[in-house]
Amino acid sequence: MESLRLLVLFLTTLFLLQSSFAVDFSFTGFNSSDILLYGNATTDSGVLSLTTNTTFSIGRALYNAKVPTRYPDSINLLPFTTSFTFSIAPYKDSLPGHGFVLVFVPSPGIQSASASQHLGFLNNTNNGNPNNHAFGVEFDVFQDKEFGDINDNHVGVNVNSLTSLASYDAGYWLGEGSSITDFSFKEIKLSSGDNYQAWIEYWNYQLSITLAPENVKKPERPLIRVPLDLSQVFLDEMYVGFTASTGQPIEDHKILNWSFNN
Repeated sequence: MESLRLLVLFLTTLFLLQSSFAVDFSFTGFNSSDILLYGNATTDSGVLSLTTNTTFSIGRALYNAKVPTRYPDSINLLPFTTSFTFSIAPYKDSLPGHGFVLVFVPSPGIQSASASQHLGFLNNTNNGNPNNHAFGVEFDVFQDKEFGDINDNHVGVNVNSLTSLASYDAGYWLGEGSSITDFSFKEIKLSSGDNYQAWIEYWNYQLSITLAPENVKKPERPLIRVPLDLSQVFLDEMYVGFTASTGQPIEDHKILNWSFNN
């Protein structure tokens, strides 16, 4: 009987610990009470717009509370999954630029960010600084050779820098199976104005990023899968959200829905 009581106490304590550190939300539409808005970010009719029809614009939207990144009293990182639907569309008679980033940052605001090629993520003075404690997945539609961009239509993994640790042409893999020959790659154009869905998963120090048109089920093979240790990047709690910018080229960056779970 005593062992049963201790087991119940242990499971109850474990459940309460997990519950107190778990963050789980799903937005099928946005309003100003859900998120913190900075710069040119706005919500209208449930849609989150990160930038406006202006040059050198920055917009950032963050979940309205910090999320824990580690297990209680541990250096081990919590896994997380997040998914969102987005669209990028140039304004009439304008070239597309520059893109948006899903971000984890230590503090709110946009004081440490610049527009144009910096994507509203970092700036010229802090780019590459490990004290940024900033992680991002960029959806970039402008090739900036100073940061080693592979082209003007790619997804990249950024840690404290705008130079991506890994990047790949925007697109998705069609097919099923265990061999690379079972799949074929289909490129998409991020700035087409179409709706796309992204899935980003971090588990056991491995990052997976999957992309597909909104009406296509999640592909079996990720677009990017890389080993990634964020233990020196993440603080115990971080803000998560989106940031975007325009430069001389301008475009609209919209987030239509967003879910997150750790």
